Amino acid sequence: MAINVKELSDDELENVIDNHRRLGATDRLLYMETLKERGGRKGKRLEFEKSLSIISCAAREGRFLSYMQLAAASGIGWDQAYFPMNKHLWDLVEYSHRKHGVLFSAIVVNSDNLGSGKMDPPTLRGFIGAARDLGYPVTDERAFLREQQTRVFAWAQKEASAVAS
Repeated sequence: MAINVKELSDDELENVIDNHRRLGATDRLLYMETLKERGGRKGKRLEFEKSLSIISCAAREGRFLSYMQLAAASGIGWDQAYFPMNKHLWDLVEYSHRKHGVLFSAIVVNSDNLGSGKMDPPTLRGFIGAARDLGYPVTDERAFLREQQTRVFAWAQKEASAVAS
């Protein structure tokens, strides 16, 4: 019997996610759908689908995206997005890792770093922590960030080419 994740309560969503993790079944479609549904509910007005869309668009264009641009895509200001942003990015990065094999949050940086793609120390710490939680071995943090940014941009170009074909 197929599970409609939209009909599950928040507790039921968490239970499905926990069970998939416990069983090592994080590659299953139901897990991905559940992550996406939870991300859509838990974003505190940061819209999961809109964030996926704007990150994908920026990646296709080979540019970095700011946290404020990500908030604006959901129609909210930074004052409303500040506290829920870390959780929102975690949901996005886990989803993009499981579905596409890339870490979308690699290209989301502070406004001051839009030209360079650098991450400030606290931001880099959070990104590296998420990567390690997902099983990525990291020795040189800045080199790892640059590698992941390159991978996100390459993934987006490959996706754009596949759609154009």
